[in-house]
Amino acid sequence: MTQGATKNHHRTAIKPSAIRWAVMAAYAAALTTSTMTFLTYATVTSGVRVDFGVSEASVGNLALLSPLFLVLLGTVSGRFLDRRFDTTLAVGAAMIAVGPLLRLVDPSSYGWALAGQVLITAGTPFVANAITKYPARYFSAQERPTVIALLSAAFYLGVLLAAVTGQPLYEHGGITLLVAVHAAVGTAAGVALLIMVTVVRVPVAVVDPEPAVARSHLRRTRELWMLAGVMFVLFGLFNAFITWIETVQDHLGNAGFGGPLVIALTLGGVTGAITIPGLAARRDARRTALIAISVVQVFGLLAFAATGNHVTLLVLAVVVGFFMMAALPIVFEWSEIHAGIANAASATAFLTILGNLGGVAFVLAPQMFLDTPRVILVLLAALSIPGVLAALRLPRTPTPHLIAA
Repeated sequence: MTQGATKNHHRTAIKPSAIRWAVMAAYAAALTTSTMTFLTYATVTSGVRVDFGVSEASVGNLALLSPLFLVLLGTVSGRFLDRRFDTTLAVGAAMIAVGPLLRLVDPSSYGWALAGQVLITAGTPFVANAITKYPARYFSAQERPTVIALLSAAFYLGVLLAAVTGQPLYEHGGITLLVAVHAAVGTAAGVALLIMVTVVRVPVAVVDPEPAVARSHLRRTRELWMLAGVMFVLFGLFNAFITWIETVQDHLGNAGFGGPLVIALTLGGVTGAITIPGLAARRDARRTALIAISVVQVFGLLAFAATGNHVTLLVLAVVVGFFMMAALPIVFEWSEIHAGIANAASATAFLTILGNLGGVAFVLAPQMFLDTPRVILVLLAALSIPGVLAALRLPRTPTPHLIAA
């Protein structure tokens, strides 16, 4: 009898923790591959447009569907994740699993590419906006900063994988190999998450004892808007950098150097997203970290404008990325503390909407200055200043918002 009790205790004490981390790994893989698959065509636009028989702009529009759906479906996805978490996440997982397969029906058809892209990007909000809700449900307060940081790094890893796999796959096997490999990886990750959510029952580690806060009140708090301001600027900078750095370097006489800079930025970013948020949380220095991150962007972009040396540019890209991408998990974790577990996904969705609007604004802003590349970098540095001001207006430490619905 004692032996049986011991076995049962071992099962309940150890196994649930292992399962939680396994589901976290499946969720991280889904974040990585959904990002990679919506960017499938981004690095080979000029070749793919010939395969599709469409303009380069039409191919570019495939990548723009992701921020569009994150804005349009952000509020809805956040609300459903807060109310029916498992069901909503399962729907999103199914969509990002099926989407890449649709593109395989005819890899050279723009129509099938568009259909698959719509399914992937429409499903993404129902997966991505769980990035704070999942850690809040299944991990302790001490573990959450680490989990959110790892999940944020998974998103940036998807950008990196798209950048390093697109061109080689296309050169070796054309659009068919590119679409097939991305479909295999994306579908496998989507199915794994779907199985984890629907088949594996993960014990909830933390139950929020407080009533849900009124979302209308939550979105009127200055604290959440200041976080949104930081998100607007830093996500905007990231989008602008990966969109225009190739053009900037081409005009500065560094043709083809934009790709290595994006890879350097992302490698630095993944490292920063893993290391800085946990350190900031342990020292209760989230506000200080966001201020420092925002200041680094201003001076980093000015330094980009001042040099054309390849080694210096690579170092700058790593440093700027290291700080830039660390902001995302810090902002997300702060919002979960502020909103509470019950409304974590709604707060995340609000921040994601503002971040993607920043992405659009920062990508559009430099278009009048494409022939003067250094002006673009100075402009982006100037546009980064409001991010510093927003970070400065944050309270010293996150404050829970306790208005009952």
